[in-house]
Amino acid sequence: MTIAAFTLYGCTNNSALSTQNTNNVIKEQWQTLSFGDHKMGYRHLLSERQGTIINTRDTLSLTLSQPGSHDREIKTTLAYRESLSGEPIALSKTVVSDATNHHMSAAINGKTLRLSIKKGAPVENYTIPQPFYLPEGLRLALLKQQGTVKELNYYSWNFSSRSFDKIHLAISAYSSPDNLDYAWHIQRSTSADGSEKYSDIFADKDFYYLSEQSHSNGEEVLISSCDQTCALASFVPNTHVYRQLIQSPYKITDSALRGKIRYQLSGNFSLTLPDTFEQRTSASSNGVEVVICQNCGSEAPPSETDLKEALASTYWLPAQNPIFKNEVAKILPDMDSSVRGRMQRLTRFVTRHMSDEPSYSGYATALEAYNSKQGDCTEHALLLATLARASQIPTRVVFGLAYSNERFLGRKYVFVPHAWVQAWTGERWESYDSGLGDFTAGYIALGLSNGDQSDILKINEQLQKIKITSAIQIRSR
Repeated sequence: MTIAAFTLYGCTNNSALSTQNTNNVIKEQWQTLSFGDHKMGYRHLLSERQGTIINTRDTLSLTLSQPGSHDREIKTTLAYRESLSGEPIALSKTVVSDATNHHMSAAINGKTLRLSIKKGAPVENYTIPQPFYLPEGLRLALLKQQGTVKELNYYSWNFSSRSFDKIHLAISAYSSPDNLDYAWHIQRSTSADGSEKYSDIFADKDFYYLSEQSHSNGEEVLISSCDQTCALASFVPNTHVYRQLIQSPYKITDSALRGKIRYQLSGNFSLTLPDTFEQRTSASSNGVEVVICQNCGSEAPPSETDLKEALASTYWLPAQNPIFKNEVAKILPDMDSSVRGRMQRLTRFVTRHMSDEPSYSGYATALEAYNSKQGDCTEHALLLATLARASQIPTRVVFGLAYSNERFLGRKYVFVPHAWVQAWTGERWESYDSGLGDFTAGYIALGLSNGDQSDILKINEQLQKIKITSAIQIRSR
């Protein structure tokens, strides 16, 4: 499962060094980004005035250690276009890595945001809640407020979830002998999809952000201003996926994994684990009890609407793309075979097609994964689900945990963040995994999805809150 230490969700603005030219004013800020006690990369913000327009580019570069391979860089760039008075005009998001290269853009037309997610796809229209700000508009709104204690509510666009986040700022004057540049302390809370995120921001007198401290997966993320040399200085990248491993209370034998296991999950996580044909959940005094095996659960058959959704072509699962239609015709020349037979052949194809060396660098669409042959379990799952949908097999992507007895990043007997596919056979939803192999009782489903990146982000935020306190084999009598 792809893990990112920090994700650019929407609009922020940062401190600037100003230089005056004849036709424009450039504001530039370099920052360093750390996760816990490890440097993860840098951030660069550049604003330019062109006539009556302000163009802002906010670039975040993360470098992660790749086990057994070279380090991988993930670069995310947010670009904003505003009027001098802060009226929003357009914005975009671009993500580039070894496995990913995708771009989303949005134009503002009155109170409508018109989103383009790929060339040739229909434009999606969203009604903009008010007030709505991009970076310069937000800064100007803060400057208009009077007094040493301020408060502001506004909305920001979230490209990852393709929705609007509601943001509350509590602002107070700040002075410190340790940093004379700090003038304002901003406490920001972001409401998105029923969850809250919090951060502390310190800004100069003109409300350019100098540092930001927030939480990601239970550890501090710190963005702090420095010069270009400092921001770009070399460092030893952290293997971030290591932080997502969940220790098993003890070794689980292969024979137990082939049978039925009852787990006890505890912690202050806010996920509602799904009930499937392979998984039965129930609340307990200590958290959640989960029973896993080939046929442990009971799940209502999908409705026609459910099946239609499980066949749909989406941005992440572009099943109607001719590339996948042509590939399916080659893989499955005999479409009259059973669903299980077709899924097994598609699974073997994805296993052979994708590189043996996983790449934990970004979240690629199925088409990007097909073209690059790079990625980790998420790219495997998206590609398999897309090929299945292209062959008219309803599928859904499962995000969860998979137990490993093998040594993983120096640790053994751990649950690894994982993604796989469930296909509707006509009788049940059945799991297929082109990354690790056959489904076992070591697979714990945390959420079901159509492959949207926003779904995996919600689960990633909860992983370090989960503890597996027991794993008991249930033997047949």
